[in-house]
Amino acid sequence: MPRSPDAPLHVEEATGTAGLEQLRPDWARLWAIVPSATPFQSPDWLIPWWRHIGEGELLTLAIRESGELVGLLPFYIYTQPGDGGRRLFPLGIGTTDYLDALVAPGREREVMALGFQHLAARRGRFEFGEWPQLRPGSPLLEVPAPAGWSDRTEPAEPCPILHLPQDFEALGDTVSRKTLRDLRTHRKRAELAGATRWESASAQNLEELFEALLRLHAARWATREEAGVLASPAVQAAHRAALPGLLRSGMLRFHALRLEGAVVAVLYALADPPGRAERRLYFYLSGFDPALERLSPGMLLVGHAIEQAIDEGIAIADFLRGQERYKYFWGAQDSPTFRRVLAPPAEGVP
Repeated sequence: MPRSPDAPLHVEEATGTAGLEQLRPDWARLWAIVPSATPFQSPDWLIPWWRHIGEGELLTLAIRESGELVGLLPFYIYTQPGDGGRRLFPLGIGTTDYLDALVAPGREREVMALGFQHLAARRGRFEFGEWPQLRPGSPLLEVPAPAGWSDRTEPAEPCPILHLPQDFEALGDTVSRKTLRDLRTHRKRAELAGATRWESASAQNLEELFEALLRLHAARWATREEAGVLASPAVQAAHRAALPGLLRSGMLRFHALRLEGAVVAVLYALADPPGRAERRLYFYLSGFDPALERLSPGMLLVGHAIEQAIDEGIAIADFLRGQERYKYFWGAQDSPTFRRVLAPPAEGVP
């Protein structure tokens, strides 16, 4: 977006859900032109999150020039139960990785400086800002703190990623022979267990596959006597609201395995839109029938998703945060993320 010398940047605050919805079209356009933006920064993901999961006071900053949205800082203020502390968090925190500001390419320094200047003028509304899971090059990671603010950046949980080849046969260059041999073995076992069929999400089967994911995810975690991340009705409602928009935009990747007609395994993933350089597939959640563990449905899901991603020309399989062993069986390597905490000086301190 070229800069207009006669139109200074200005900040608008969205302080309610209606304000976020009004931003949606401009937000989507800005998201589409930011090369590093992930599906988790899109309005299709974050507005449902705020509607159903977010708790607190919305403080999202929309930065415009001549009416054009050139920056978005999607924040809210959360009041901590007990001590009443007020934290400035990004929308999506807790259930989402790679949260960040959205800034038109080439405008990062001036847009972020104005955004932080605006926050500095409202420093009495929160005690500190915390931004987890920031990637190298993140606008929120690189913008200087306002004068007088404390500033701490530390390593956060890494996200293992796998660089994909141009064809599935070349996967052996990065994935161990044992893993690929095990994948072939489990595929044969699944075929011997009954009629198998892979299915992807569509407008017709989306609800059925999501219900299957809820059931299978809960069953898997029940074997560990834990509820799992989809147990909360609010989290379920957020995903129900987000899925249709993610499907329409082409970002949703739901891979389901049917055995004798029944859905026995589901992978919930998202993908960067076509046209992005080094597109990524993001593995978000999965669920499978624990009674079929000998078939290794988790491995079947990952193997199928990687094969489909290679066919699409996707460059990177991103396993997101967490260092579970299975990710490294696939040859994934840790990609760093960072946590930044900024705190304004106490009121009365210049």
